[in-house]
Amino acid sequence: MNSIITLREYLNKGKVFVIPDYQRGYIWGKNRPGEKNSVEHLLDNLLENYCNQSQIFLQGFTVTEKEDRIIIVDGQQRTTFLYLLLRYLNYYGKFSIKYAIREETSGEFLRNVNSSTDCKEDVNEEYQDVYFFKKTLRIIQGKLENGIDKEDFIEFLLDKVKFLYINITERQSNKVFTMMNGSKADMLTEEIIKAEILRLASDCNDQPMDLSIEWENNMLRSRYAREWDKWLHWWNRKSVQKVFLCSNTMGLLISSYALSSTRDSSKLTFELFKKSFLNSGKAKDAKDTFDQLRRLQKRFEDAFNNAQTHNMVGAILRLTSNKDEFIKYFFVDDNRNQINQYYQLTFLGMTHKEIVEFLNDRSCRKTFDEKFNDTLQRISDDFIYTSENKELAFRLLLRLNIDEDNKQNQGEGRFFDFSIWENGVRSLEHIMPKSLVGHYDQTDKCWKGGDGQIKEEGDFDFKRDLIHFGDTITTEHSIGNLVLLYKDENSKFSNFIFQDKKNLFFSTEKNEYFKSRHLLHTIYTFSKSDWKESDIAENKSRIIKNFITYYEPFNEQEHDEKQD
Repeated sequence: MNSIITLREYLNKGKVFVIPDYQRGYIWGKNRPGEKNSVEHLLDNLLENYCNQSQIFLQGFTVTEKEDRIIIVDGQQRTTFLYLLLRYLNYYGKFSIKYAIREETSGEFLRNVNSSTDCKEDVNEEYQDVYFFKKTLRIIQGKLENGIDKEDFIEFLLDKVKFLYINITERQSNKVFTMMNGSKADMLTEEIIKAEILRLASDCNDQPMDLSIEWENNMLRSRYAREWDKWLHWWNRKSVQKVFLCSNTMGLLISSYALSSTRDSSKLTFELFKKSFLNSGKAKDAKDTFDQLRRLQKRFEDAFNNAQTHNMVGAILRLTSNKDEFIKYFFVDDNRNQINQYYQLTFLGMTHKEIVEFLNDRSCRKTFDEKFNDTLQRISDDFIYTSENKELAFRLLLRLNIDEDNKQNQGEGRFFDFSIWENGVRSLEHIMPKSLVGHYDQTDKCWKGGDGQIKEEGDFDFKRDLIHFGDTITTEHSIGNLVLLYKDENSKFSNFIFQDKKNLFFSTEKNEYFKSRHLLHTIYTFSKSDWKESDIAENKSRIIKNFITYYEPFNEQEHDEKQD
């Protein structure tokens, strides 16, 4: 029976409001760019109508009404908001909500909420529902802090808030949920996909009516929903989002899985996903899809939990020109055994297509040879800091720092902190400032001494006195005199000599803490006992030798193949 009812009539039904397992968690209060969030929007409308004592109509509530409970098909967010608002106002009429698969967390919080509930923000809140319950309460508290008459406002809510009440059968509920939410702007694609998978996986329409089968299907749906929520919780961890460079509700899981049917994860739609994986409308397809998602999720978690893989994946995602192609190749197509080589080749600037072609056929080495030789030439540039090769210096030093982390803990690795690679925070520091060494002035196109005076080639033996090690001659702008630092810490060094920089960098004073101390290659460089001109040349020579050695395995394999 469908009818327009008041909030008082809604509550006077005296039944438990049940949020079924196929529903998403409570997310009202989530900010929208340039707009009020849903809590602010509805609360402002309620207060405006309260001042005018006028009726307010909410969007309809679709439910399945049972003898002792009301199962909410559409209206979960609004019902939960109204519950939190009334409990904050100290309304103690019969009004209880049960979250079917989150009763121990969400249910416990809701049962005990009132106007004195601690709703301080905790960015590490373990449960999404509880985080947004608290945020809703903070918004309510802020809007109503001017001493509104709570009892009068309760009466207004109960009698002036009205909505269409739509009661459907339980067999219709899952289909209606998917159909209704498929066109809602605030319903995320991943959430609709979840609803459809749960609906199909537990669908028993093609089976004889049997209570035991229906019970088993309901249990399956609950199990799937709990597992899905675990994935959701994992992808909403800040540390996970930081490594995988994602912030959407299910991270890379659904979009990556869909890459088997589309080359661009940004093109994912519910219709495309359904056509590709659930088009038959049969439970088997839904179960197979869920199982494949489970396996894919395990690969993401394994990569994240292993320090070395964690570090290599994080670096590749920051350097690759096509993240989707790498994700599909490594996670979806499961080429995890090639991560080390893929990581190395990424730092040569090879594209995904070039890397895969080379890994599959080592005789296709033209691109590798060109990239290797070009990179070697450019990192040998004496003026890498002031030239177009500066970005290459950043990338090389990033790898050297990551590789030091990968050597830690007896080869098991240490988790690298990629915050150094966020926009605008990285910089290159000259270990020895150019004012203290002889250098080539690119503006005046001449060599100058540490005093800034122009030196003639005849009286300035830079081969002996400037920056010289073995056959290597270089300048203070070379890779040998550079380390990776955070930009705001670079400025602390000013024009200090090496010993003063070293003392400052390792200072234990709280106001001199350097977050760059998580960068192990940078630390090792500053830990030198001294830093002279010859150290710059020696360090440059060492870095170039490291580069050549690093890619030797690719050349050795070519030699082995020729021998065979």
